[in-house]
Amino acid sequence: MNTLDRRNFLKSLAAVGVCSALPSMAFAKTQSNNILVWITLRGAMDGLNVVVPYGDKDYLPQRPTIGLQQEQLHVLDNFFGLHPALKNSYQWYQQGEMAFIHACATPYRQRSHFDAQKILENGTNDPLHRDGWLNRLLEVDNKQHSIAIDSGLPLILQGTAQANSWYPHKLKIKQQQADLLQEMYQSDQTLAENFANAMEVEKMAGYVKGGQQFDVLAKQAGKFLTSSDGPNIAVLELGGWDTHAGEGAVKGRLATQLKKLDDGLAALKQQLGNAWSRTVVIAASEFGRTVAENGTKGTDHGTANAMLLAGGAIKGKQVIAQWPGLAKAQQYKGRDLAPTTDIRAVCKTVLQSHLGINKAQLDVVFPYSSDLSLINNLVRTS
Repeated sequence: MNTLDRRNFLKSLAAVGVCSALPSMAFAKTQSNNILVWITLRGAMDGLNVVVPYGDKDYLPQRPTIGLQQEQLHVLDNFFGLHPALKNSYQWYQQGEMAFIHACATPYRQRSHFDAQKILENGTNDPLHRDGWLNRLLEVDNKQHSIAIDSGLPLILQGTAQANSWYPHKLKIKQQQADLLQEMYQSDQTLAENFANAMEVEKMAGYVKGGQQFDVLAKQAGKFLTSSDGPNIAVLELGGWDTHAGEGAVKGRLATQLKKLDDGLAALKQQLGNAWSRTVVIAASEFGRTVAENGTKGTDHGTANAMLLAGGAIKGKQVIAQWPGLAKAQQYKGRDLAPTTDIRAVCKTVLQSHLGINKAQLDVVFPYSSDLSLINNLVRTS
């Protein structure tokens, strides 16, 4: 086993909990006192039914069953409206604490969930790239401290920098058992350090009630982020967005998912308390869905999508979009919302304005992206 493989193997032990006796979570700390929360929406969310372009005359004709009328939406402006399931998000939008980026995508232009998720998380144009962009952030700013609320360490936090993960469990580790495990790993410095980190995470987590629902995990993330010596970066994920059939409009599979997301964001905000004012939350999916609904009243894999940004540090109450249009001739390959904004540009903007990362560091975090223009007036600079 080579050095890199051995290092990754040892980190994986810490990520899943040493000998499965400890839960899984990943975290990191930066020089900034500000908080960043990343949420991966796995499965390709249908952004066209989340931030709905009701002002585009070509929207409803292509979605006769699942399309939403203007009067069914939380109206955002004279062109876009928000799905009614996002009640908390709409309130934050009105308060200037929520913004949306539409018609955005990674450099990926195929339709494989697996490759698209890898590119979303590794921040490159290569699905085989093996480290995540948040881990590279930790490398360029080694005072960053992150945590992943996940059953394993997600790709976005994998790499050479230290990251930890946590996930709820029902095991109760007694002190005698912990002492035995500590003695077992003391002969290997890396294992001993990983075990000590895992025990610190477990101590910080405290008693967790409510299982593995997204709102419970989001609340726990808030607890970690506001703990003394806790992280200032957290990673969460919510799956179930692959709505090939029965997507629905006001009600249905998509509405159910959106309510889970909205409830989770509300739980996170409540737990953060005053720290919400220095927080940015980014929620993004690997790609969008087709403009037209399919024969099973759903949508198929697409390209461009919508991103959600929340937090007291966001310059909200805006939908940022270079709108490409939904007419057949305006669609990407005659079927998808065409991408006009690179997701990496959004992330780079947040890292620079919110966490104080400079241009040279940004080009390391997101290689091959130096030509991307950052987005003005998206984040309140501290």
